[in-house]
Amino acid sequence: MKKYFALLLAALMTASAFASGVSADVTAQSDTIKVALVAPLSGNNATYGVKQENGYRLAMDEINAAGGVYGAQIELVTYDDTGDPQTAAAGTQKFVDDEDVMVLGGSCLTSCTAVMLPITGDSELAQMVVSSSAASLTGLSPYFFRMAVQDAQVGPQIAKVFAGMGDKTAVALYPNNDFGIGLKNSFVEQFQADGGEVLDTIEYQDTDQDFSAILTKVASLAPDCIALCGTTTDGATIVKQARQMDIAAHIMGQPGLYNQNVIDIAGEYAEGLFACGVFIASNPDKKVQEYVQKYQDRFDETPDHFSALAYDQMYVIADAAARAMEANDGELTRETMIEALQLTEYDGVTGHVNFDENGDWVRDYLTLTVQDGQYVLYTEE
Repeated sequence: MKKYFALLLAALMTASAFASGVSADVTAQSDTIKVALVAPLSGNNATYGVKQENGYRLAMDEINAAGGVYGAQIELVTYDDTGDPQTAAAGTQKFVDDEDVMVLGGSCLTSCTAVMLPITGDSELAQMVVSSSAASLTGLSPYFFRMAVQDAQVGPQIAKVFAGMGDKTAVALYPNNDFGIGLKNSFVEQFQADGGEVLDTIEYQDTDQDFSAILTKVASLAPDCIALCGTTTDGATIVKQARQMDIAAHIMGQPGLYNQNVIDIAGEYAEGLFACGVFIASNPDKKVQEYVQKYQDRFDETPDHFSALAYDQMYVIADAAARAMEANDGELTRETMIEALQLTEYDGVTGHVNFDENGDWVRDYLTLTVQDGQYVLYTEE
């Protein structure tokens, strides 16, 4: 089960390729390995789903161009859940009913993923995410594998960065959904444990566009820092409007704030913004730069945290499929896929991937900041 095989041709020069050791006597018993994706590919949260699909397709095409997994080509099928839980449930049911689907990716939002897990669980189908970060998802299904950063770690990370800056008072802004509430709670707990004072926690709707009312309240409180517990679009809008109102507090948020859309929306007001993550495109590591160049060449944009995680996740899927097939004379089933995923040890562009007993990927996080209009790695002075 621990043996790896050479999946990519040397000409691809990808650092995410598998270690050598092809088993010449293994031949796939099926022509394809079907991977499904249920994610918001349109609507307010489309940036998450589209980035995930991009990462999946880039990795899949590399794998297939090199001969696939013991001859089996990976096939990606998608379903747009638009960020709606009922739609996500419908897409999930469609794919669990397709016996050829070996893994389901998604969704990107905790509320959608929460309704999907019982469906994939009943069908014993592996479900994998690169977002959906709420602590409430941990342990809900033995078939759930999470390569996402997690609120239970992100909130404390934000609190610790603020503490390192000497900030003593904070306000937390959060959307009224599972993600926002979970991230806010984990931040507040850690900030208070570190001796800080949370002056207020202020709720908003993630579809809002005018945040002047809540920001007027923030300005009156004059906090040292603001924990921004929202997503990409609402978070960027809040940052812009806060700076336009001359609110000078440090602002830090979750990995969704590492996104070119944030700079596009907030413009010059994004300067000095902080975000948490596991990937940054400016990392000089050779394998990271090879990936960044390939992504830029194909999609004409710089990859973010979600696309990089999705790229690694597709390779994790292929790696698990290969090991399962090695152990079962080329046959792959949902059961053997899950068994192989549980034993994952994979080095990708976002780090070394493995899963704990709950299927979570527990790891250290980076702190990023916007400097001269670009995201860079932040280090404490």
